[in-house]
Amino acid sequence: MSQVPEMLSVSTVAAATVGGVGHHLFKVEGYSRLKRTHGNTGSYLKSSEFTAGGHSWRVHCYLNGVHEEDAGFISLYLKRVGGAGGTVDAEFELELVGHAGKAAVLWPSRVRVRRAPAMAFKVGQKKGWGYPKFIAAKDLERSSFLKDDCFAVRCKVTVVEEREAVEEDVTAEDMERVGVVCPCKDDACEFKHERPAQTLWEKIALFCRFVRGEASS
Repeated sequence: MSQVPEMLSVSTVAAATVGGVGHHLFKVEGYSRLKRTHGNTGSYLKSSEFTAGGHSWRVHCYLNGVHEEDAGFISLYLKRVGGAGGTVDAEFELELVGHAGKAAVLWPSRVRVRRAPAMAFKVGQKKGWGYPKFIAAKDLERSSFLKDDCFAVRCKVTVVEEREAVEEDVTAEDMERVGVVCPCKDDACEFKHERPAQTLWEKIALFCRFVRGEASS
């Protein structure tokens, strides 16, 4: 077989899950009372620490918004609070959890759950990453998410790591994907080659197959 043409090289970079996925359920009980004690904008409740991908995390819940412009909304944020290394990339989900026997599932998914792409987290960040207007407080209070003055938030964290680009052997599929053809004359070569110009009769035969609806290569 002929050698790989020098006009193409291939490398791959991929994202890989590190250390599995972490889940945490953060329950807020006594919502009415907590609204009085943590009703100032910027004041938050924090979950206990939990682990995902070898790092420690907390969920922060702002009952009256994280900023002045978010007053009247529940803000939910994820914060990294421990773990080795500097910046860590993580995807995360924050979801309001319905109570058994209630039709919370009828709420639009955009209200119930928010999914974030990989974001850069550092220990010591002021807020971390999250949603300043996750749900309006009045909507939460009239929903089935709030029962017996309690609601719950599920958090899912997936820590991801970008693998270093690795050079690979060129495959015939790679050659074809980028439209590169091999200039060699070796009939045993598996790479894509330029086909010779069609003769008049080949063109007529191809047209006939097209008219009959037959597949052609």
